[in-house]
Amino acid sequence: MSSFLTIDPQYLASQYTQIERAGKDKVLANKANQFTGQLNAIRKLQTALKDFSTQLKDFRSGDNSMLANTATSSSESTLSVKAGAKAVAGSYEIFVEQLAQNHQLAMSFDPNATLATDGEFSIDLAGSSFSVDLASLPAGATLTDLTAAINNHVDNPGVKATLMRSGTETFLVISSEESGEANQLTLDFTPGADAAGADITAALAARQELTKAQDAKVRFGSDAAISVTSASNTLTDVIEGVSIDLLRAQAGTDGPVRVTIGQDEQAIKDNLQQFISSYNSVVSGISKDDSLKRDSMARSIQNQFRAALQGTFEGSSLYSIGIEFDRNGVLSINASRFEQALAADPAKLEAMLTGEDGMLAKLENTIEPYSKNFGLLTDKQKTLQASLDLITDQKKRHDYSMELAFRRYLGQFTQMQVTIAQLESSLGQF
Repeated sequence: MSSFLTIDPQYLASQYTQIERAGKDKVLANKANQFTGQLNAIRKLQTALKDFSTQLKDFRSGDNSMLANTATSSSESTLSVKAGAKAVAGSYEIFVEQLAQNHQLAMSFDPNATLATDGEFSIDLAGSSFSVDLASLPAGATLTDLTAAINNHVDNPGVKATLMRSGTETFLVISSEESGEANQLTLDFTPGADAAGADITAALAARQELTKAQDAKVRFGSDAAISVTSASNTLTDVIEGVSIDLLRAQAGTDGPVRVTIGQDEQAIKDNLQQFISSYNSVVSGISKDDSLKRDSMARSIQNQFRAALQGTFEGSSLYSIGIEFDRNGVLSINASRFEQALAADPAKLEAMLTGEDGMLAKLENTIEPYSKNFGLLTDKQKTLQASLDLITDQKKRHDYSMELAFRRYLGQFTQMQVTIAQLESSLGQF
């Protein structure tokens, strides 16, 4: 007699459980993928908006301003010049009478002589003083130890000590770190009981002034000149928006250096093109992302971007200065029209683009509610994350429910297996 077919309870329970759970697994997976895709897309959009906002701020201020200027010097060996966004086109005659200098004093010592073990070496810089107690130096201290004690002193207001050697002499050189007539150095020594202190007293009395403390002196203008003094060789507040580095003092027979400030038309166009590329990248990033295309907030941002560039600035449209949209909302620049606007009225163009009520400011205000750390896109991410967490919880509950179903099926098929075995055993007795 043939036996009944055997069954595998574990396998059958797994198959039946898989069939029962497949539908809901698919629904939960689709929802999880949807929320994950949306969350990643929103995060990417927020990052793009933050980067774009930073670029807009840079274009409105500082050295990265959209409206770049050029600056040239007729003698780069005498002075170099840089122009920022606030510089106004023009030319200037500059004569460098003298450069600013750091005060520098030198004292000569016998390198083989023993340094005094006591006494106070005092240094005053522009009214701020400190002292080094030689008794605090290590046993057998040398000029190297004194130099280190000066440089590392907690009250040092800006003094630098170094050692120089020439033949049989060692020089202790004391310098002010900042240039200018006000940064004058005064040295003093109060000897102690050690007779070797006389060497320091003698060196101090014979000190040499390597460079005197002095301000830079510059004349602006070839006829009725304006005199300017500066503690530094970098002039940043004499001509608005212009930085001048003084490199060499001129002789009386030298002619003045001509500095010319003008607009860098190519740099301005390059900056504008960089802005347009960034703008188009953000807008097209929304259009090309399926998750963002279906998101109402992302579409609102896209619409607000376009609205921000419509209307007039300083009474004129952006189209009038060569900035235009195509039918897909992509920005481009008409170089000929832009060049004409720049040549005709650069001040108006600057106000239209970078002014307080200009194009860049309007875009900044549009982006700000979305790009900031606790803005609308952050709230959107929290909502999406909460939805994703809910799906995760539902999946856990579903997994637990299916685990119970598996156990139920396993119990049923195990009982079936026992019943079949008993039936086979009963039939085998006949």
